[in-house]
Amino acid sequence: MSAEDDAMKSLGEAGFLSVLKWAAPAAFAATNQIYDEDAGHDQGVVGYLNYKHLQDHLDRATSNGRFGLGPEVEGVGGDVLERGVPPQVFRSMPLLAAHAVTRSNYRQSPGWAVGGFRVLLQSFTFGGIDDIKWVQRSDAKRRVASQHFISDGTLFDDEDFGLESIDGIPEDDGFTGVTLVAAHAFNPTTKQFELYLGQSKNPAYPHDGCWHWRVKLISGGTPIGGVGTVTPPAQPSRGASTDVEDVPVRIKRPSAAEGLGSANG
Repeated sequence: MSAEDDAMKSLGEAGFLSVLKWAAPAAFAATNQIYDEDAGHDQGVVGYLNYKHLQDHLDRATSNGRFGLGPEVEGVGGDVLERGVPPQVFRSMPLLAAHAVTRSNYRQSPGWAVGGFRVLLQSFTFGGIDDIKWVQRSDAKRRVASQHFISDGTLFDDEDFGLESIDGIPEDDGFTGVTLVAAHAFNPTTKQFELYLGQSKNPAYPHDGCWHWRVKLISGGTPIGGVGTVTPPAQPSRGASTDVEDVPVRIKRPSAAEGLGSANG
């Protein structure tokens, strides 16, 4: 099994791929609602808003961050989970087993880990997935792109030469495994969007690529002068109510023994 197959199988079985595919369109729609070119918003604003919305949605679906659960708590109140997202987005949110995915940040870059894989976020300009220069990104992303890559089909391993192969990122004491990148792009003018998952790399020579492997998880939107696919769902003018009942309704999350849930709408 290749490194790509191993990662996709592990993250898919854990339900995290479903979470990524749910969170990205919802995040792009939220960004689209706020974006205002006349107010001076540019690609930097788009990247930041997507990053914040994606982080919130991923934490929401995995019970992390401000949606974290205590050891004796079975589920977050529905009033808390639904607050800030449209009802249709909340109803379609994948429901994972409690603590199935954990937060594993790296050098102040938010990450989510499961099954020996950690996923960090990175924005890019739409259409430029193969033009990302990791050395010009944050120190965390540069280091991630330098981590050891276990390739399939090689004639020799490091061990054959008496060398030590270290999986993951050197001097990363908080996580053992492979760190991947979920690269996201949204063009607010054409409404086109993309989400990729892959293992990044710093090019070893001119014209070398910036990925060991990458997989397109979702894409859509309507390009100018052509017929496209689905645009991000429109956010309603009013989000979920912020009123909290005296006795909040609890959503029971399945235990690990009960297995993983799936999207419910």
